[in-house]
Amino acid sequence: MIALHLWRLSGWCHRRGFSLGARLFKTLNFLVFGAILEPEAVLEGHVNLSHRGLGVVVHGSTVVGDWVQIWQYATIAANDDKTTPGVGVRLGRGVVVGAHAIIMCPKGRTLTIGEESVIGAGAIVVDDVPAWSVVLPEPSRIVGRRAAAGQLERSDSDSAPQNAP
Repeated sequence: MIALHLWRLSGWCHRRGFSLGARLFKTLNFLVFGAILEPEAVLEGHVNLSHRGLGVVVHGSTVVGDWVQIWQYATIAANDDKTTPGVGVRLGRGVVVGAHAIIMCPKGRTLTIGEESVIGAGAIVVDDVPAWSVVLPEPSRIVGRRAAAGQLERSDSDSAPQNAP
């Protein structure tokens, strides 16, 4: 909750031209919570930063809709400068972004996550997500078994080296 208040104060300062105050609150948020929450981001209503927003990164060109929930260590980023108009990530109303999820907007476009969508923990999103969708990451799989110290017996045909570092 404190991280969210600091983020809102940072945005308030930015909108009123107090760039030093905006950067001060952003830096305080980083030092206390490890969160990089840009003051240029737009918060359209209630936002919940779960686990105190620990490690959350939100790019300055992001628009966060009402009732959005962002879990710890999520990254919402864009390949454009935050001052480029009309590009960035748009999170619709009621979106949930899971822990360690990455939402990366390609250069020169807007990436939209539709309302009430869920981005699962560890998911990597690089394209639009329709409303009411659920995005999950690739499930983990066993790629081999440890035979002896430093050795790996591969169970698939990957051409990775047999010796572990």
